[in-house]
Amino acid sequence: MQIRATRGDPSFCREIRTNPPDRLRYDAEKEGRRRPAASAQGEQWSFGSWVRSRRSARTVRCDSRAPSSGRCCPRCCCGPTKWCRSSSSPKPSGTAAHLRLPVRCCTPNVFRLRRALAQVEPEGDQRIAFTTGYRLRVEPGELDLTVFRDHVRRGRADAAAGRHQRASTELRAALDQWRGSALTGVSDRYFEAEIVRLEDERLAAVEDRIEVDLALGEHSEAISELQDLTGRNPHRERLHGQLMVALSRAGRQAEALQVFRNLRQTLIDELGIDPGAQLRELHERVLRGDIEPVAPPSVDRRVRRNDLPADVLDFTGREDETQRLLATLPGDGTAVVINAVDGMAGVGKTTFAVHVAHRLTDLFPDAQVFIDLHGHSTEREAVAPATALDHLLRALGVPSSAIPHDLDQRAALWRAELAERKALVVLDNAANAAQVRPLLPGAAGCLALITSRRHLADLEAAQILSLAVLPPDDAVDLFTRIAGQERIEAEPEAVRDVVKLSGYLPLAIRIAAARLRSRTTWTVSHLAERLREGQQRLTELTIGDRSVAAAFALSYKHLSAEQQRLFRLLGLHPGADFDVHASANLADLQPATAQLLLEDLVDVHLLQLSSPGRYRFHDLLREHARSTAEETDSAARLEASLTRLIDFYLHTSLTAVSILDSVLPKVEAKPPGIGHHPFLLDDETSAWRWFTVENQNLLAAQRLALGKGWHAPVWQLAWALNPFHNWKGLNHDALVVRRAALVAADQLGETAIQVQTHRQLSYIYARTGHHTVALEHLHQALRLAEDAGDLEGQAATHRAFARAYELQQQNDREALAHATQALNLFEILDLPRMVGRQHSQMGWHHARLGNHDEARTHCEAGLIVSRQHHDRVGASLAFDSLGYVAFLSGRHEQAVDYYQQAVEAYNDLHEVHEQAHALERLGQAEHALNRYAQARASWQRALDMFRVQHLVKDAERVQLYLDLLADR
Repeated sequence: MQIRATRGDPSFCREIRTNPPDRLRYDAEKEGRRRPAASAQGEQWSFGSWVRSRRSARTVRCDSRAPSSGRCCPRCCCGPTKWCRSSSSPKPSGTAAHLRLPVRCCTPNVFRLRRALAQVEPEGDQRIAFTTGYRLRVEPGELDLTVFRDHVRRGRADAAAGRHQRASTELRAALDQWRGSALTGVSDRYFEAEIVRLEDERLAAVEDRIEVDLALGEHSEAISELQDLTGRNPHRERLHGQLMVALSRAGRQAEALQVFRNLRQTLIDELGIDPGAQLRELHERVLRGDIEPVAPPSVDRRVRRNDLPADVLDFTGREDETQRLLATLPGDGTAVVINAVDGMAGVGKTTFAVHVAHRLTDLFPDAQVFIDLHGHSTEREAVAPATALDHLLRALGVPSSAIPHDLDQRAALWRAELAERKALVVLDNAANAAQVRPLLPGAAGCLALITSRRHLADLEAAQILSLAVLPPDDAVDLFTRIAGQERIEAEPEAVRDVVKLSGYLPLAIRIAAARLRSRTTWTVSHLAERLREGQQRLTELTIGDRSVAAAFALSYKHLSAEQQRLFRLLGLHPGADFDVHASANLADLQPATAQLLLEDLVDVHLLQLSSPGRYRFHDLLREHARSTAEETDSAARLEASLTRLIDFYLHTSLTAVSILDSVLPKVEAKPPGIGHHPFLLDDETSAWRWFTVENQNLLAAQRLALGKGWHAPVWQLAWALNPFHNWKGLNHDALVVRRAALVAADQLGETAIQVQTHRQLSYIYARTGHHTVALEHLHQALRLAEDAGDLEGQAATHRAFARAYELQQQNDREALAHATQALNLFEILDLPRMVGRQHSQMGWHHARLGNHDEARTHCEAGLIVSRQHHDRVGASLAFDSLGYVAFLSGRHEQAVDYYQQAVEAYNDLHEVHEQAHALERLGQAEHALNRYAQARASWQRALDMFRVQHLVKDAERVQLYLDLLADR
């Protein structure tokens, strides 16, 4: 269809203009569909003025002069109320006239409109063409006025043929096209007659619909509406006549007569005329009492009804979920079954429910009824239970006159209607359990399928089925079925990238595949690249009136203000998941309040539970939350939230590391600011659990701080993580955080921090076999410490030199010299725990040089000092070194005993790296004693630990030991 207006018919010319950006409205139905609705300021879109593209998410406002199809406008509109005319052109009027205007005046406005259309749909600018005038192409069903008139025409034809029920449906559908008055916001006097004409069309349709309702026996329901209409239209005789009929049939003859008297007096007083002949005749009939009541039409109450939406041809996967749902159905059909299907926006709840419903039609032959409850919708409020029951009862053939007004009575009638039926009822898009309860069947042999974005755990007797995103293989199948096999055959890996970037979310996959199908020049790799770019995924996952972002926005809209704020701020969290305490600090909430809000977000599927007490986002929801925060909150507020989060992670980590290794010097971090809610750690177990669970979040927090230029938290987090990474053998993580710490230390220019960071980096390089790089960092650390006169830094660096040479397994004398220098400095500094640990290191290097007696003396001294100062780390090192000395001395039984104590001590400390080496050496001592089974067990444990740490050479060496034992 094309909207045109001839040059000779100015009353049908059209001014076409787009709304400014603040009035373009984006709204969504469930699963991402968009329609025009009230703006943020509460303004309603007016009838006769919207052209909505079927392929676009945006609606374009067209203020129309008689918005009819098939007409073309040669005029130029210079503004919403101004005409640009030649001097010879007449003023606009309601009669035909030729208005010849220069086309150049229209060009800027048309250019802007074309640009707006191009932004909302592919090739949208091609909708405007120029022949003898400008013409806007509108597809069938896109112009509300055309839809309205089509419904009215069919309704009147049905009424004339006596098909009153169908006529009522058509006329109601016509009137549903109206939202407020016609052409709201248009003030030009030229429009006044047009507005009156459109309003008259609407009122005539209302009268036709009421006429049909009266023919159906719905006089009682019509009375209140007619009283309101006659009050607003005091001269409308047809409405007054319908009110008289309705009152008469309701047994209220006196009131009907009074309606006539009031109208007659009004007409005489204001217009000086009497009512028309038809109304006077009706008055006589009321006086005679021959307005006979109309009985409701007889209905076959057992007629089968199926108003399920069509099943999608490309439905993919969900076999496990389908079988779980089918398993809830009793084999004999003796009980009512209630299944509630929930899940996040876009996961395909409605599609799944409709698909299953179609498979079950044979089991429920009497009725398959579907109703959208609009629990998450923008164009209208959630359907009230009473309204939903009215719809459902009518669907079963119950006449409106038989439907009671009271909610409980309607619910009882609904259950009674289903009592003798085997019916399937799909209650789609439910807001909550309260909305659904009155709509549930009560009889055996019925099935209620409910879909909701909310977890309906409070719905009694319901089987809950939560839909997750699709498995990767099913996601690929869905994408292939939509995009076409021939498009994806050559790029299977790119297809997997696309569905992964789509979060395996069915709605996102459908949109991505549809975009590829509509872009014949695109490849799958190109689509994947577009989805990877920056933070544009949600922008890319939009086509026509379907949008992932719109679906998410709809869920967000239904949250409370507190829930919305927490949802937004959680989108800033840099890690994969988070707990209550991180959430509380991020949003400056008490942990108890944060807990309740987090659970609320889980209930509506905006968050997921990754494990008890820990929460996470779906990837696309995280992006939506972050973008919403950036659009809603000021930069200062967002930065304050991130500062609280970094403070929380930093101070808790510093507390944890001080519990695990009290020998380490204390780091004086900046005190946390207002809104800090500390997480209390009680003992080593809780400290270890903190680092184990939060390790990846701490790495993410450090990356965030580095990106923000917050250098102090960067190196302090690295310092806190250092022992944990060393003991657990998390070499890659350690390398990442220590490199970042070195960048921060150089930016701060503080020598002590630079010394420490170089030293920590050297250790991880040495452990991973990069000995040259490790020594380079140690030389830099020692030079900086000596230049600054930092004795403690020098001592620690000498100790690190000895450890590096040990791992390199050469330069034993050089290693011993550094170890000796470290011991002397630690004694000067009076650091007894470090003295104890250094004795054990010196004993190790003496043993490697063959000085077994001196080695044993140092190791025993180290064990004594460590025990005196309750240093469990030092004691474990001493046992390990004593075992090494005993083994090299040929005392294998004693070596086994020491090594077993070392392994046990390392295990208590959760230390993995040193424990693996101790197990390797224990296996060697056991092998020397011909205890091959024990040696095999020790080496197998060591091999597993080396593999976890990705220490390939160490793992290969131990595997060789195990291979040699294969025949023993």
